Amino acid sequence: MSTQTQWHWNLLPSVILIEILSYLPLSDRINACSTCKSWRSALFHPSFWRRIELVFKSCDWSSVERSRFVASWGARKLRSCILHLETVNTNCLVEADHVLLKLTRNPQIEELILLPSHCHTFTKGHDRPYYLRHHNNNNNNNKNTATHRRCLPCSRSSYQFIESAQESLQSIISNSRNFRTVVLGCIQDLTDQADIFLPLLANHQANTVSTLGLASVKYDPNSYALLDITPDNFTAFTNIQVLTLDYDYVSDRLLSVLSTPYNTPMRKLVLHVHGIDQTHRGTTEYMWYRFKQQHPQCNLLMNLMHSYDGVEQLGSGLLHPSMPLTHFRAFFCEWINIAALRLLSNWYSESLRHLMWVDSLDHGGWGMLTQGRDGDQESPDPLVMLAWKCKNLEHLTLMGYGYGGSDVVAIARLRGTGLKELFIPEECLEADESHEPANEEDIDNIAEDVSAGLGKTWRPLTLSELHPCVRTASSADTDHFILPRVLSDSVIS
Repeated sequence: MSTQTQWHWNLLPSVILIEILSYLPLSDRINACSTCKSWRSALFHPSFWRRIELVFKSCDWSSVERSRFVASWGARKLRSCILHLETVNTNCLVEADHVLLKLTRNPQIEELILLPSHCHTFTKGHDRPYYLRHHNNNNNNNKNTATHRRCLPCSRSSYQFIESAQESLQSIISNSRNFRTVVLGCIQDLTDQADIFLPLLANHQANTVSTLGLASVKYDPNSYALLDITPDNFTAFTNIQVLTLDYDYVSDRLLSVLSTPYNTPMRKLVLHVHGIDQTHRGTTEYMWYRFKQQHPQCNLLMNLMHSYDGVEQLGSGLLHPSMPLTHFRAFFCEWINIAALRLLSNWYSESLRHLMWVDSLDHGGWGMLTQGRDGDQESPDPLVMLAWKCKNLEHLTLMGYGYGGSDVVAIARLRGTGLKELFIPEECLEADESHEPANEEDIDNIAEDVSAGLGKTWRPLTLSELHPCVRTASSADTDHFILPRVLSDSVIS
């Protein structure tokens, strides 16, 4: 008589259990570990949580609770941390601060990427926490202190967060055994400490760091202090593949340092242009030629943000023919440089893949692309020429400028299926002869012709699809629109 074998699955060796779980997606892994009390601890094995995304946003408190729980046990085990945070909410700053503090005790951390909601850490007009503002009003007939204490678990100001975050980042840089990626998220309050972080990185992580995100988005692009960052700060780094940096610190000497023969070939260089100081010496064509020879696979991405100086100087020293320019974006510069558009098509016909020129619909330069060319009808439209010459153009965004419907159709026909993305608001489409806004019938005809040219269904963006800061200049912070687009530049693609 055979006896039935009983398997004690709860006694399955952890090595075997973890090996089995490694083949499952996260949802199935969670379900499997929920079936047996003895298996639950396997779910938290460090090999399953090498990369964690934490979300601290006031509009999604369920994600905040989840992220707080994950950080409580995972922050000291993970290898990669991507931190989404709402920088104008004190509670979210406190949560992010706690995570950074936990990471200081994790020598295995290799990657830290900050993805903020804003480029600053305060709310306009209210740069102190909710609790502190009300607490200080207690002398003014505000007797119920308790009702205000519960609003915040901590009374730190945004300034204290920056001080604490700076200390945590310094400890992370010093303590990590193999720190490869640090992206400061374009938060100006943190990028303003870059001259402190760079020497530490050079001393502790010179041979390991491969992605260095130091570029900023300025809260006030017309007034900001320059840091003590020199090309010598980068001489120790031999493995940088992705570098984001403000144009203020770019020079021939820096390009020479980055072009050192024994350095790892760069994959991406991202430059953020705000104001351009009168003493800035710029760069030369020769040094860009050398840089391109040393890094033949490097993509140059240039972002102009409220850069009235930058958009004016595009053709007089900011751009050079030997730049390996693949992406060009101009955000809210309130002027479109038609001569520079012609340079883009002439100089970067082989490399340019992505072009964005964005302004608010109510800014003063609406007619620059159409009425501004009425006296120069012999010259072809600059965007049509760009679509014809730039063989690898995949993305085109134009907002804030009136543009003829026939020119949009011409762009679609010239690029065909190669143009993956074409974003133009219907409010920007004009009748070709009168420059009057296109009516509904005109828009339908344009959309039909563009769809035929692109080989897929296409429609211009409606007003409701536009970001508030594109609809009107006074409606919202532009960094809400800019940040998601420029933060993706820090990732190798």
